[in-house]
Amino acid sequence: MSEAPQIENVHYDSSVPVMDREQIDMLLMAEDGDESTALARELFHLYESESREKLAALDQICRDRDGDALRRVVHFIAGSAGNLGLMRLSAFYRGIEHAVDDGELEDYEACARLIPREFELSCREFSQSLGLDK
Repeated sequence: MSEAPQIENVHYDSSVPVMDREQIDMLLMAEDGDESTALARELFHLYESESREKLAALDQICRDRDGDALRRVVHFIAGSAGNLGLMRLSAFYRGIEHAVDDGELEDYEACARLIPREFELSCREFSQSLGLDK
């Protein structure tokens, strides 16, 4: 497993796994087979597409040091990520939200690097785990 991202003043449980397969299994409540992976594929592609749209503005948001806009992006993605079992990404993004809310987020350059890195890692792990990358 890759090292959990760290940003000064962003606090979260970095020991949580990238992905919680049990959460996905509970969400789907289906046995292995084409139907369960079809639902997972549809949910994941919707999540990935909408999240990428939000992340497209991340570099500019971070250059502008716009905490409110950053909070909206990570809030949107964190909720959906948690529902899909992408636990570390959800926890990390929630930590960023709290740092913004508390007025403690200062390292926007690290956000510009680590937010998309963690997103890509979680998407890759989800795809590989469910065989969606084949």
